[in-house]
Amino acid sequence: MARLPEPAKLEWKEDGTPVATSFDDVYFSLSDGLEETRAVFLKACGLPEGWQSVPSYTIAELGFGTGLNFLATVEAWLKSTTGQNNWLHFTSVEKHPMSPQDAARALARWPDLEILAAELIAQWPVPALGPHRLVFPDWRVTLTLFIGDAEDWLNTMDFQADAWFLDGFAPAKNDTMWAEALYPLMARHSKKGTRIGTYTVAGAVRRGLAAAGFTVAKAPGFGRKRERLEASWPGTEETGAPDLPLMRPTPKKIDRLVVIGAGIAGASVARSFALRGLPVDVLDQAQAPAQGASGNPIGLVMPRLDAADTPQARLLLHTYLFARRFYTQHGGGLAMRVDVEQAAQSEKDVQRFEKLLADPPLPDTTLTGSKTGTDVVLTHHDAMMVRPNLLVSELLDHPNISFHGGAQIDDLADLTGRYPENTLFIVTSGLASQSLLSDMDIQMAGRLGQVDWSDQLPEADENRALASGHYALRTGTSLLFGATFEAIAADQMPETSEKARAENLDALKAMSPDLFEALRSAELQSRASVRATTPDRMPIAGPVFHADTLRETLAPITKGAPVTDALSYNTQQCVLTGLGARGFTFAPLLAETLAAQAFGEPLPLSRKEYEQVSPTRFLIRALRKG
Repeated sequence: MARLPEPAKLEWKEDGTPVATSFDDVYFSLSDGLEETRAVFLKACGLPEGWQSVPSYTIAELGFGTGLNFLATVEAWLKSTTGQNNWLHFTSVEKHPMSPQDAARALARWPDLEILAAELIAQWPVPALGPHRLVFPDWRVTLTLFIGDAEDWLNTMDFQADAWFLDGFAPAKNDTMWAEALYPLMARHSKKGTRIGTYTVAGAVRRGLAAAGFTVAKAPGFGRKRERLEASWPGTEETGAPDLPLMRPTPKKIDRLVVIGAGIAGASVARSFALRGLPVDVLDQAQAPAQGASGNPIGLVMPRLDAADTPQARLLLHTYLFARRFYTQHGGGLAMRVDVEQAAQSEKDVQRFEKLLADPPLPDTTLTGSKTGTDVVLTHHDAMMVRPNLLVSELLDHPNISFHGGAQIDDLADLTGRYPENTLFIVTSGLASQSLLSDMDIQMAGRLGQVDWSDQLPEADENRALASGHYALRTGTSLLFGATFEAIAADQMPETSEKARAENLDALKAMSPDLFEALRSAELQSRASVRATTPDRMPIAGPVFHADTLRETLAPITKGAPVTDALSYNTQQCVLTGLGARGFTFAPLLAETLAAQAFGEPLPLSRKEYEQVSPTRFLIRALRKG
């Protein structure tokens, strides 16, 4: 299977209605698609009344298409809700994504939606397989769009719907969107009382819903359609097997968040929770934010692309794509788009790059490549060059966030005792997380990273970024290059060295002899910091637990038996650490994941993706190995 989804193939009617040529069907009613959405989906699901008295409401949709249903829902949401902290969560699936240009053209026929449509188009996701999280804080809305098959979406994503919009192309023309296997999966993702709206009355749909346990009834149709269906779920939410990765902790009432650590992890967490209206205290032992690994003057946000379509590959890709959107929204202009030229540094890299170009995970608007002899170079279009030390402060600059420097935190239990009961604590303090959370038995190692730079170069005509093991970033009068990645003892303070500078200079010369020559008469500065890395080089994000207690619960794993008891964890504490050299890429989406867990929202990661960062993964792997 190709890693790029097949795009929507369109023809346009004279009135501007898009037609999917693969299914010979229109995307919305020829009479009035917006009114059809209001009647067939919103009214059928009891909206807007249904979301008035709840803090969080989730709508699931089969068939995202142009995004018209989403925008119509947002319009109704904004007109009807008065609360400051209630949120709408819209999750949908689309196998054949439209381009943003085609979506804008289709939506242009409704001037009343122009402003909302422009916001959606600005965040329109890159066509890459898997889940894409879009956050609209001014609307108090999240959109989680899964690009791929509906059955994959329902089998891998975590959400419980309050309402369903079934809006695939006609069952006679696109039977996979109405396959019998989908209805039991929908039931699994439904709350008691969940309502369903759809335009079709096809017998297979009625029978499929009824067989899965839904109560089904016909209702007056819209436009030229005489009838449509409404349904509801009378059952209860399924509990399922024990949650081994602790992907879905039970939400509890939270009145305040305390974040320990003011690097990019802490700043991203603070911002995600603050956007949801929660007051946040950020504590750090330094007097100012970003004094550790997040404090370099220039940094690079670029993807790590794997040749195979694995859960880790998707996680790496989607954290990068979300980071681009996050910094564009909240970075205050401190994140600049830049094309990164990434040269292969080994024969293994050459083989990986060739596989990526033969079956790319991203479209050619985002990823291209070239080969000269045995040299292969990837170009990552619209990656980001950031000002880390300033960006962290920008993220913390929010009315709901208070920064407290000079905080000496040696005992987390003592800290929790100083705050009210409904306070959530999230530890984001890098390598120091090991001592603060000693009961978790977190295994991390420190890696010393030195960067060198000069601010004395002639003004650059444009930003430039190179990568090949090390990286070089040229902007304005500055050139920064590095970084080393050497082991450092836990009790050793980071110090710069001439040896590290020589390594960085050698790498710069190999990447770009012209940039190396430009530094001959320039005065260089250096900075060294410690990055916390895990054994598998992937971060840790999720609830805190006691390792000895959890080891007893998971003991059946050693005998190949299933775990039957629920896992215990600390409902008041979470952790985000071990981001290694990719902190600015990993942090935003993992912070969003922690917020979704805390508030019981649909998660932005699939189960297999979350398992890559689960706090329990090392313990589970060790038990499986005996």
